[in-house]
Amino acid sequence: MTEFRITNEHRPSDLGSIVGLLESPRLWVPTHQDYPKHNEWLQKAEAQIADDSKRAMLAYSGREPVGTVIYQRHQTRPGVVEVKNISVSPISRGRYFGSFLLRNTEIEATTQDFPNCTAVMVDTKITNTDMITFLHGQGYRLEEITDLYGQDAGLDAVLVKSLAVSD
Repeated sequence: MTEFRITNEHRPSDLGSIVGLLESPRLWVPTHQDYPKHNEWLQKAEAQIADDSKRAMLAYSGREPVGTVIYQRHQTRPGVVEVKNISVSPISRGRYFGSFLLRNTEIEATTQDFPNCTAVMVDTKITNTDMITFLHGQGYRLEEITDLYGQDAGLDAVLVKSLAVSD
């Protein structure tokens, strides 16, 4: 029987595995051409995870990382956690790692990492309908369509989920 584990605690030696997962084929990410500076982002993200300015929620199947959510406090929107990347290995398709990782990220990010945050934001290319459908299923709602990064890679859908407890 395979052991599954979800955690946002990792050792510096785990960084190579995280980056390896982000470099490999992933569900919901058709190609890297939608993200022209993906390799530059990977190098920057690795350093930021190491210095804890970005966080990584990881899913393991045995000792093998099979999914990750990279997140941080939004740089310009107080009270918002920004998911920078959701990646799940195709070998884990159908095991709900994406849903479980995202939900655990929402909980940990807003209760432990950034307790004053009450919303989570994710962006993806508007052409990535599989990711948009996945995020809608997780309770995210479209906030805007814009060119967030200005890299001639197309428009981005910005989706937000409020985690505020209503009175």
